[in-house]
Amino acid sequence: MKRFLFGASLLLMVAACQTFQPFTFVQMSDTQIGFIDTSPAFTHSDSLMKAAVDAANALDPAYVFVTGDLVNEPNDPVQDSIYRVRLAQVQAPVYVVPGNHDYRGFTREKQAAYIALRGYDRFSIQDKGCAFIGIDSNCIKDGVQEAENEQLAWLEKELSAARKCRYTFVFLHCPVIREKLDEPEDYFNFSMEKRRQYLDLFKQYGVDVVFAGHCHQEWSGEAEGVLFYTAGPVCNALGHGTPGYNVVNVTDEGVEVTYTPTPGIDPTYCRF
Repeated sequence: MKRFLFGASLLLMVAACQTFQPFTFVQMSDTQIGFIDTSPAFTHSDSLMKAAVDAANALDPAYVFVTGDLVNEPNDPVQDSIYRVRLAQVQAPVYVVPGNHDYRGFTREKQAAYIALRGYDRFSIQDKGCAFIGIDSNCIKDGVQEAENEQLAWLEKELSAARKCRYTFVFLHCPVIREKLDEPEDYFNFSMEKRRQYLDLFKQYGVDVVFAGHCHQEWSGEAEGVLFYTAGPVCNALGHGTPGYNVVNVTDEGVEVTYTPTPGIDPTYCRF
């Protein structure tokens, strides 16, 4: 396990930051029911998500955040049913942002369909003296400028409102960076222009940690004082990845992020 320590839609919002209280939350990503799964009725994906949910519940976290790719095919009713059943078993409040597989190409129509199905595509919460803000990375990656500009104006407003919070956390599907600011641009990170734009925004408003998924591998990095964590998948992994989730312990002294493989899962069986 890796351990790190450092000192339009329905917009979910709670009242202004309260007095800070230590707590734990869980970040899951890429539940992606059906991804590389030829088992009958996607029973393999179902077993992976059940194991992750059971493990998260055992931690009694304050929140669970899911950073996209909820299912592999957005219009598959079997995949959607498995996802809904397992998500409903999470015993903490759950907040979710969409991944690229939840749209299969961003359009306003697909965004509206996602919101009709899932309830919202971004969120803003202030609780326990901290801010939690989730955004939709699809319009950014797919270059839909009008939708991105709308979200960006909202994001700046929410980040400004979070200035007095002890910590500010941002959640999205596609990583801004995986390890470092000057890494090559590819399918699994932001363009050079966009990572500079969003890093400057995060620095301006004091964002502490950015959580993402998408890669089906766990990564971590830092750029100009902002920490970036990419969770491996709940579903099948790629490359060096292992099915699991991030456990995040938040204290006065700092934020500790531990990538935790799902108990009882054979990572070699679930890696491609």
